[in-house]
Amino acid sequence: MIFTDPLFLFVFLPIVLITFYTISHFAGKNAALIVLFVSSIIFYIPHSWFSVALLIIALIVNFVIALAITFMDDEDKRRKRLYLAGQAYNFLSLCYFKYKIVSLLFGPSGGVLVDIAGIAIPAGISFYTFHQAAFLADAYGREKNVLQFLGKLSSPKAMVSAFCRYGAFVSFFPQLIIGPITYLSEFNPQIQSKRFLRLNPIDLAVGLTFIAIGMFKKVVIADNLAPTVDVVFSAANVGAEIHPVQAWIGALAYMGQLYFDFSGYSDMALGLARMFGLRYPINFFSPFKANGIIDYYRRWHMTLTRVIARFLYTPLSVAGTRYAMFNRLAPIPAHLLSLWIPMLVNFQIIGIWHGALWTFVVFGLMHGFWFALETEVRASKWYRNFSKDKNRLFIGFLERAVFFLPLLLSLAMFRSESVAGGFHLFSQMFGTSFDAPSAFNMRYPVMMLGIAFSIIYLCPNSVELMRRYRPAIMTYDNKSYGPAFLRRLWRPGWVQAAYMSVLVLAALYYVSRQPPFLYQGF
Repeated sequence: MIFTDPLFLFVFLPIVLITFYTISHFAGKNAALIVLFVSSIIFYIPHSWFSVALLIIALIVNFVIALAITFMDDEDKRRKRLYLAGQAYNFLSLCYFKYKIVSLLFGPSGGVLVDIAGIAIPAGISFYTFHQAAFLADAYGREKNVLQFLGKLSSPKAMVSAFCRYGAFVSFFPQLIIGPITYLSEFNPQIQSKRFLRLNPIDLAVGLTFIAIGMFKKVVIADNLAPTVDVVFSAANVGAEIHPVQAWIGALAYMGQLYFDFSGYSDMALGLARMFGLRYPINFFSPFKANGIIDYYRRWHMTLTRVIARFLYTPLSVAGTRYAMFNRLAPIPAHLLSLWIPMLVNFQIIGIWHGALWTFVVFGLMHGFWFALETEVRASKWYRNFSKDKNRLFIGFLERAVFFLPLLLSLAMFRSESVAGGFHLFSQMFGTSFDAPSAFNMRYPVMMLGIAFSIIYLCPNSVELMRRYRPAIMTYDNKSYGPAFLRRLWRPGWVQAAYMSVLVLAALYYVSRQPPFLYQGF
């Protein structure tokens, strides 16, 4: 199922909500979490039975290993080996089913991975793998929430209950396919709270508002930008001449499509969780208002950023720093080991994480070099002197203006079907093919771009709009750069309900197309 499917919205979701609150009233928390676990598996079944089996096997493996390393003595050498075996299972299975790394190097197409597994990539495997990797790390560190979450395992019934709680945490359907990637320290305190399981009208109102806004973003804006994107990038892939204005429109349209597609999913995920009384971490916070690539990654796919930093960048950076200090390396090689190499590896993994195309490799290199370079510039004496006496509004505007073009070009490469196609699009954007035949009527795409970028830069995001009701967990402390007078505080009421109804009706008008969310393919 996908969130915009009427079957999900008007059949599956109401049945699960009613069952969840009814069962919780009569049978308590464990039974309610079993409802969430079972309903999440049912939600996942349309993606394929093989994917369901793989998910359940991963849940069992990680749960058993987590139990073992939680209750084994620290002195037992098998504890670390078991932990490493669990993480090896997670990441090797992810690589096998998603990336087929051997084929990346030797595949006959030279760019696309050959499906050596003979099956489609299991939906959501990246996200539930990172979920479980983080849980295992917490279990190995004996994080207090793990012990509380598992509870007393004195009987087979208690073990089954603990497994279902774990299954609900990892596979809860609002975040199963595209995230956010949640830590147990964010999930467990909420289910332990006395407020959990209480049917709160505010939770339903906030949740429905998020769902309405998210549907509108996805179905009305992102999906209506998609045809323009497809035309321009298909032409670029075959090396056709493209009018420079239309090349720019295509690149900007993809920028808007990706933004509203992912933002729409993120809003719907927060809204769905909130309807069950749960606040999830923010995964998307106005990233195009960022003042640079560093700020961008504190706003775009925020939970993935922190997980990859935890498992990759931080260990590499610490190891490089220690090696440089122990061997008393000169400043430049020490800096390379502690910052540049870990940063490039980090972003290369982020690039490849999206899939098996060389365009993702180039995208990762672009963002890695950009991130490291911006880090150096912001730490330099020149930048501090330049920005010291300047108006902060001017500096912010200048930073965002400098940030926009590299982001546009990197996302265009990200969308391209080949590296050659990406560079061909760049050549058309900055070329002089003004006599190239028109690929589409520009009136409608330009209108959609105007609407999309007006919303991006002038309107508050959904979390800001409903901040009075603490709609989600703040992943990072981000500033809002939108006009302050537009950041009105949302309150439940008939006027707001009328606004949301208009958004829902507009979305339902287009919803019959039901294209999947873009990040569902990653």
